[in-house]
Amino acid sequence: MDRSPKQLQELTLALLYLTSLQDHDDPAGRRCWKGYDFQVLEDLKAQGLLQDTQGRIPLRLPQEGVARAQAVLAALGMEDLVPRPE
Repeated sequence: MDRSPKQLQELTLALLYLTSLQDHDDPAGRRCWKGYDFQVLEDLKAQGLLQDTQGRIPLRLPQEGVARAQAVLAALGMEDLVPRPE
C-alpha cells in the first residue's frame, strides 16, 4: 500500500513526538533522534515542524511540531498517547 509524502510526514512527526524528551533549552519544545528517513525529516524542517540542532544528533521539535503531532494522534484516535517520561 502506497502512502503519500504528507501521510509519511505526519506519521513520522507523531513518532518523533512520542519518542521525544523534554528540551531543557526550550520548555515548550522537545528533543528527538534522527532515526527516520532523511527526506521526510528535511520536509518537516522545511515546514517549520522540526529544527536541526546544527549538526548534533538530536533534533528539536518546536511547539508548532508538538501541536501538529498531537493533532495527528487525535485524528487517529490516539490522543491519550504521550511521550515517554524522562
